[in-house]
Amino acid sequence: FSEQDSSQFFAPAASTIRGAGRALMAPRGPTQQREPWRGVNLGGWLLLEPGPSAALFRRHARDGAEAKALLCEWSLMEVLRKKDAVHELREHRETHITRRDFEKIKRCGLNAVRLPIGYWVVLGPCAGEPYEGPALEYVDRAVAWAEELGLQVLLDLHGCPGGESGDAPCGRHQRPVGKWHWSDWNFPTSLRALRVLAERYKGRPAVTGIGVCNEPSPNVPLDKLCHYYDRAVAAVRDAGMSADQATVVLPAFQRPLHEVAQMWDGMTQGLHDNVCFDLHYYHCFGEAWNRMTLAQSLREAEYHSQELRRFPAVVSEWSNALGGVAQLGPLEDSQKRALFGATQLAAYKNASHGWFFW
Repeated sequence: FSEQDSSQFFAPAASTIRGAGRALMAPRGPTQQREPWRGVNLGGWLLLEPGPSAALFRRHARDGAEAKALLCEWSLMEVLRKKDAVHELREHRETHITRRDFEKIKRCGLNAVRLPIGYWVVLGPCAGEPYEGPALEYVDRAVAWAEELGLQVLLDLHGCPGGESGDAPCGRHQRPVGKWHWSDWNFPTSLRALRVLAERYKGRPAVTGIGVCNEPSPNVPLDKLCHYYDRAVAAVRDAGMSADQATVVLPAFQRPLHEVAQMWDGMTQGLHDNVCFDLHYYHCFGEAWNRMTLAQSLREAEYHSQELRRFPAVVSEWSNALGGVAQLGPLEDSQKRALFGATQLAAYKNASHGWFFW
């Protein structure tokens, strides 16, 4: 879409109210005056991934072979340190996202950015890790730019110490299954990172949300996960980031949302204000999605709206990518993606806390 057209296309649904509880077992939250998030992810900036940071990864692929391509920030940093080329990471952080990007986001009619952050950007790396940090000056810049332009910021602790999974989005790819165990996730240090973020950005008008982790593995026992969430919300609030300022975002990744909500409600008994669940809707990963036709993908997108009406939630990641079978058929690719995108946007307007495109 052009910047001129996108402002109207991304207009919020009039019925959407930030923080409105919609189910008996949903997190409580006061009604907020600010609009639900309608934004984009600043992926590949303060936590590197081969997709959004592709140029940097390709430049250092081992032996130049595709089969040995670097898979995560951890493995990339090992190579950069071996080559004495850590300055390339600093150059990347200086240039990957700039104020001009924030200006473009604003001109597109969007109102928010989600900022994925590795914990090492907040605290520095743990002993023996190859990461480079701390680097909170870049988060400072993002918050300042957002305030200057009237955008909201969701700070997302995207990579926790020890990893909330064994996958690359948390900073370190640890596959095959068995190399990472859920007990490797360092919960106390994760809470310390959240406290630092909350203390540093409390009272900043642009910061209206904080995510406590990203895509936690389904192998983490649900009671352990919700216990961490309970402590995480308390840590954020105790550090001075109030419920009036910021929503605390709790991922329900690859779990039935009603089961997460039920466990959360039973554990916390409505203790916390202004929290919501976090959902990622991708229609292109895995065999089941790749077998779906375009019509089936559209119906799945419409189904998401039913889930979103039941629970306070943000769709913090979604894309316009289609699975293999859905890309077939008589329609032009641009027509398919326009239809798919419009269907998703219509569904995600039902999210109480909005959405972020990846």
